[in-house]
Amino acid sequence: MDPYTDDLRLPRARLEPDARATVRCRDCRATFPRRDVHLPTKGTLRCPECDSGAIADID
Repeated sequence: MDPYTDDLRLPRARLEPDARATVRCRDCRATFPRRDVHLPTKGTLRCPECDSGAIADID
């Protein structure tokens, strides 16, 4: 039994998600993709429009 052939029967994981994460600024109400968020310091998200830290995920 070849150890590499068993892996070929496993379902393949999709690398590209179906939906992109979208966030909203609670101060200026701008909606934008999460990848466009300004990151001045690691762990702090800032709005690219008004530089506010009030960022929330859209449900």
